[in-house]
Amino acid sequence: MTADTFGGYWRGRGALWKVYWVYGVAGSVVLAGAIAAVIWRQGFASGWLQPLFALALAYTVWILVSVWRCAFNAEQEFYGHLARSLTVAWAINALLLIVFLEFKYLDVVG
Repeated sequence: MTADTFGGYWRGRGALWKVYWVYGVAGSVVLAGAIAAVIWRQGFASGWLQPLFALALAYTVWILVSVWRCAFNAEQEFYGHLARSLTVAWAINALLLIVFLEFKYLDVVG
């Protein structure tokens, strides 16, 4: 029940703890940090924001699907239910964040 590739997690073949904590939480922190650094250094008019937003959207889709599908690859079923509940909240948060950042970008550039 291991996943050696990103495709393995996408198909639900990885350990929940790893996809959730390593790729989900740590990966999101790194990506959010990159976006924040670009905004802090170059402002919302930076040409790097649109590609970073696209990357964040693609990454978010991948991690949400992967966590959802790997949810019950845990020692206790409770963690699977918890992961799926948090994944719904994560999806809503990510969608709103990307939409509001895009609105701000369009307001500054447009």
